[in-house]
Amino acid sequence: MEIYIHLPFCKAKCQYCDFNSYAACDSATIYSYLAALCREIKFAGAQYGRAKIDSVYIGGGTPSMLEAKQILSVCRVLNENFDLSGVKEFSIEANPESISEDKLAAYVEAGIDRISIGVQSLDDRNLRSVGRLHDRNTALKKLELAGKYFKNVSADLIIGLPYDNAGLIKSEIDELSDLVSHMSVYQLTLEEGTSLKKRADEGRVWLPSDDEVAEFMDIAIDALAARGFERYEVSNFAKGGEISRHNMGYWTREEYIGLGAGSHSFLKTADGCAPLPAEIRFSHPRDINAYIGGINCVDSFDKIPRAEISVLNKTDILNEQIMLGLRTTKGVKESLLEGKIPPELERFFIRADGRIALNRRGMEVMNGILVRILML
Repeated sequence: MEIYIHLPFCKAKCQYCDFNSYAACDSATIYSYLAALCREIKFAGAQYGRAKIDSVYIGGGTPSMLEAKQILSVCRVLNENFDLSGVKEFSIEANPESISEDKLAAYVEAGIDRISIGVQSLDDRNLRSVGRLHDRNTALKKLELAGKYFKNVSADLIIGLPYDNAGLIKSEIDELSDLVSHMSVYQLTLEEGTSLKKRADEGRVWLPSDDEVAEFMDIAIDALAARGFERYEVSNFAKGGEISRHNMGYWTREEYIGLGAGSHSFLKTADGCAPLPAEIRFSHPRDINAYIGGINCVDSFDKIPRAEISVLNKTDILNEQIMLGLRTTKGVKESLLEGKIPPELERFFIRADGRIALNRRGMEVMNGILVRILML
């Protein structure tokens, strides 16, 4: 079983971001949220009998914005209510501007052994254009500092920002490759309701075309391969086998408990050992105050108000196995796709050792392929 903890606080909202995050919250709100979160952790621990946990991921928002003692407190409560003795990976997300040596030392003290840093770009014009709070030099400096505390350091990079070009993408990969063992490389998506989409729709910001972004992504993939990074999922690349074990658990449909506002859970068992009547997915309300109120008005995990609850049938489970499995380079068992792939789509697949996976071009058009496969 895995655990995800959501800390939804940021200093400022990036212009492309539609994550469940909130900027400029006062200290009282943060305190109330953390108190509710620790209360939920205790409820979950009681519900699942101090279950043995394989991985923990603290995400956001910007977890590194919080004080070191606040992270230590959350981790202490987690350790008191779950069995973390067998944790294979304990990650925390951070942004360069809020990383400090004291915080890094506290993370290590808390048992965290992996840090994922939101670099996004090494071009100051790009960073300013989307509202990032750090600059190129800060990103490089903080990556180097993180490397003194963590063997496993990951960096996020966005492809398709306003000032991207082929040379810049190549140079970013080359510079970051010397400082990290893992990279998540995402294509920019203009999400509804974000300020960047509004600016783009109004013609106030120029973005690379789809063809240019595809070219930049190819350059990034080749540059990563040349630097020893192996692609193991659509957007993720690892050197020396340092994959994100927690995220891989999502794609292989491992059970996980989501704690915090807007978090999601996926469970196949009722209490850590007894099978449920069916696999279920559920989520918390996204609103901070709704989450806090919902936690504080109950006395057990199963009474917490849920924003959504889905009971998965056999078709849902099969579709998930295909959709999530094909995100990875390992793919899925061939039997799952028997009779589902039209002949004209075969060129996008690789078959080997009883498994089938998307090739490089297939991953580029994965969404369209999934629509065709799951309609058959």
